[in-house]
Amino acid sequence: MGEAGRKRGRAKGSRKRKRDGDWISDLPESLLCKVLLNLPTKDVVRTSVLSKRWKNLWKCVPGLDLSGEDIKMYYIYVRFVDRFLKFNRKYHIESFKLSYPGDGNCEPEIDLMKRWITTVIQLKVKNLEFFDYSWANGTFNIPPSIYTSNSLVYLKLSTVTMSTVKSVSLPSLRVLKLSAVKFADHLDLETLISGCTALETLVISYFDRVEVLRVCSQSLLSFTHVAHKRYFTHVGHKRLAEEDLSIVIDAPRLEYLKLSDHQTASFIIKNSGSLVAVDINIVFNLSFGLDPRDLPKRSMIHNFLVGISCVKNMTISSITLKVIYDYLRCEPLPLFRNLSFLRVKFYNYSLKMLPTFLESCPNLKSLVLGSTKKQNMKEISMFSGPQGFLPSLEYVEIKVPLKGVVVEIMKLVGYFLEKSTILKKLTLCLDDSRKTGEPFIRKELLTIPRISTSCEVLVL
Repeated sequence: MGEAGRKRGRAKGSRKRKRDGDWISDLPESLLCKVLLNLPTKDVVRTSVLSKRWKNLWKCVPGLDLSGEDIKMYYIYVRFVDRFLKFNRKYHIESFKLSYPGDGNCEPEIDLMKRWITTVIQLKVKNLEFFDYSWANGTFNIPPSIYTSNSLVYLKLSTVTMSTVKSVSLPSLRVLKLSAVKFADHLDLETLISGCTALETLVISYFDRVEVLRVCSQSLLSFTHVAHKRYFTHVGHKRLAEEDLSIVIDAPRLEYLKLSDHQTASFIIKNSGSLVAVDINIVFNLSFGLDPRDLPKRSMIHNFLVGISCVKNMTISSITLKVIYDYLRCEPLPLFRNLSFLRVKFYNYSLKMLPTFLESCPNLKSLVLGSTKKQNMKEISMFSGPQGFLPSLEYVEIKVPLKGVVVEIMKLVGYFLEKSTILKKLTLCLDDSRKTGEPFIRKELLTIPRISTSCEVLVL
């Protein structure tokens, strides 16, 4: 068969595949490898039985995803992974995802995991994820080679212990996510952050606390800190109580900040002029309220509020609003002149602090109130006393799935309808348990006076 005949044969086969619905096989190899890169490795290998075209395609996929596998499967994959890494010695590994579900005491398995991590770093891996699901108190030690990679762009580690930091050189790392990660020295985390000169996104969710966590970065755009539970820790021989804990953020390019931590006593933000959005759920370790005589605490809270006062988008918890309400008894609240969107997450706290906070947001346009959790409460403690008008508010959405508080919710609706001079739309989102009371709610809405003549009220 001549060249023309072979071309006609390939074209005929291609048309047959298209008639049969197999468009994927006609995609370029580079694109197929990109698609396979997003699948678990065991599924990628299974594609080799589809056809001759797919038989060796898995070898060209620039990554491995062994996360979530049973430990017994590792013994099956050991030879395969070693062969895969050996096959790719001449190439770069784009992605490597690995989880260790062992019991934390099997040295051969741990050594194997470390060898693979070291190998992919040598192969200039870009995205690396490792999870120790054994929950063996973070006893898995990440190899020190993790600190000196010119290729790493994305690094995610969970429930592991980091080796002692001697030097850090991660010039390409843009995303760093650490969950329940322990460090040998209390300054190692700070050293790691400062050594990531291109870092843009930092997420820290961990238990191993330090006295002062300093987040200093000239490139950081997004920072998330989440503390899951109440605990004590040691730094050297000093026992740290919660009142000793502090977080200092010095990132002049920071645009997004999320803090969810009820233990840390002090939050200090420096160079906050670039902040655009914040998500705040903190109490400054004020379990029993703010003491007006505590001048350092009052000053710290004042500086923190000033630091976030330039944002345009804010999500705040009702427990944080409660702290701000107590603070107002001692100090005036700074104006949030740029704030146009506000989301308030309510839990078991009253709404009495809301009007005062809203009056400090002179240009607020959109407000969302609600909770993702259903609360069994007999009543909502509403605000009392005079409240000023809301001259800029245009959109309000209320999502409060509370049982047995329909009357109080209608008072809340009435507040916005009577105080928002240019309100365009108010949306009341009902949960399933409230659907039966919808006729009553609609009837009550007709009796509430509205200061804005163009306001539309929706009940969903």
